[in-house]
Amino acid sequence: MKQCYRCGTCWQEEGPVCRICGADLTRTPSTPGPQPEQPSMPSVPPAPQMMPVQRYPGPLSFRKQKPFTQADLCTVLGFTSAVMGCFWGSVLLLPLGLVTSVLGYRRDRTKGLAVAGIVISVIGLLIKVVNILSQAVYLPPWFTNGIW
Repeated sequence: MKQCYRCGTCWQEEGPVCRICGADLTRTPSTPGPQPEQPSMPSVPPAPQMMPVQRYPGPLSFRKQKPFTQADLCTVLGFTSAVMGCFWGSVLLLPLGLVTSVLGYRRDRTKGLAVAGIVISVIGLLIKVVNILSQAVYLPPWFTNGIW
């Protein structure tokens, strides 16, 4: 970015002359050499400097995304297994959901889904263990039926 030594205007482009006052930007005031005499311009304040507009990608723009990895696949499989294990096949699907969600946890993009899969799997496994122990009469009745 260049700054004019005469009027102080800053420009992003590297041009040979100032766009406001017409000063030669290839020379500086300390550089010896003949300076062409500029016609005196009326005292006009320089135009306010405009900052370039930054465009942010919207929801419909095509931006380059990182490819999916095995950790992302493990996260999706773990969450799906955890949710499905709450309804049927819990002995197989809940541990599968827990293990695959833990494997997928290291990826930043799907970390929230992995945490959800871990939490659902742990709660589902606890409910299943309590249910099995209560049916086998290993838990006291006040624990399974409540205090009242």
